[in-house]
Amino acid sequence: MALTGRFWFRKSWTGRLVLLVEEVRPRWFGRGAGKPRWRNARLMDFAEPELRPLMAMEKLHRTGTASATVHNLRPVPGGPELRAANG
Repeated sequence: MALTGRFWFRKSWTGRLVLLVEEVRPRWFGRGAGKPRWRNARLMDFAEPELRPLMAMEKLHRTGTASATVHNLRPVPGGPELRAANG
């Protein structure tokens, strides 16, 4: 059963995010080409070379770009806003 490299996300009815992967399953008794099907991902699927683009996206997201930074709505005590005011 070989992965095709296609993946998708879905939410379960309990609210969890589930990764789906597409794999080609051989038909019964070797008749023709395999049939693609979607299934929930397993831990060992992340080691497959077909899912390397997914792992690369995760690394790019965590590098500290502007979209990945966390902004506080309340000022932090002793933060730069208070230091500038105390001058």
